[in-house]
Amino acid sequence: MKTRWSRRGLAAAVALLILSSVSGCTRRPAGQHAPLRLGWQPPWANQGQIVEVFKHTDVLSRRGVTLEYKTFTYGGPMTEAALAGEVDVLFVGDQPAITLISRDPKWRIVARMTNYRSAFLVPPDSPVRGLKDLIGRKVGTAFGSTTHRDAVRILTEAGLRIGKDVQVVNVDQAEHAALIAKGGKDAWGEVSAIATYDPTIAVSVSGRRARVLKEWLCPAVVVTNEDMIRQRAQDLQHFLTAYIEAFAIYARDPRQFDGLYSEDSRLPLPDKVYRSIAAYEPNLSAKDPTLVNILLDASQQSLLQRNADVALKLGIIKRSVQVRDYVDLQLARAAAAEIKTKPSR
Repeated sequence: MKTRWSRRGLAAAVALLILSSVSGCTRRPAGQHAPLRLGWQPPWANQGQIVEVFKHTDVLSRRGVTLEYKTFTYGGPMTEAALAGEVDVLFVGDQPAITLISRDPKWRIVARMTNYRSAFLVPPDSPVRGLKDLIGRKVGTAFGSTTHRDAVRILTEAGLRIGKDVQVVNVDQAEHAALIAKGGKDAWGEVSAIATYDPTIAVSVSGRRARVLKEWLCPAVVVTNEDMIRQRAQDLQHFLTAYIEAFAIYARDPRQFDGLYSEDSRLPLPDKVYRSIAAYEPNLSAKDPTLVNILLDASQQSLLQRNADVALKLGIIKRSVQVRDYVDLQLARAAAAEIKTKPSR
């Protein structure tokens, strides 16, 4: 039987269809005081401990901030979620941030986060003693991560041709520790080395399942969208204020928050090993929040620019990114000022 629609009924049906379509979108209205959706990565120290402070203290509620936690195994999937409008704020390595900006220039770096360690790991008894020994072998890493970019750069600078002398293959960050734990005299499955970051490095080396072939320091940043800055500046400022305080809270009781992080990451480590990991980031030892620095100075921005240029040269990103055009520290400065004028109790 044919259904006849009146003009009024048809209009109502169209309106209902549009409303249903809008409500199903991943991008939601940015109302003040709605939870901020924070993307973070359980397999990654040192940012994980700050998230544990958020989860297990009142540092956020005292500033009127609520969070919805979105977990990711590494930065690559997080950038895809950001592009889909599924996260508001990201704790992320500099390469995923640069990749995100290269694909959508509305994203902004609003604070520095932490320094952390990356490394090439090999089995303890591996014959690989230097980068040149990786010729004819496979190296695993999490594609799209900062460690991935640096691994390719370091191998290239060592004179190795990617795809010819050495194969670099994608292995999800969440799989690194388990793959190494399975053991292997010369290799872990089909890979002879893994480029990864802490706590996987510390877990594997302290457990004598791996040794470090080469290690280096990586930067990380806090990222949000310019729409969020425009629509929810106050919430973001209070979030960054709580973020500054969280470093000091961690520094006063690191054992507690390392333990909580171990539970979330499922990568338990002795206290002394967590101390060695935290030593890469000065903010993690700042017991006074006024000593916590979340700004990016000229040298740090210069480093990010160098890394963006390397990523373009390696083909990791498809267009040039002038980092200074996408760094917006106004809210970080306001948060630092808020710490000095309205300290936590």
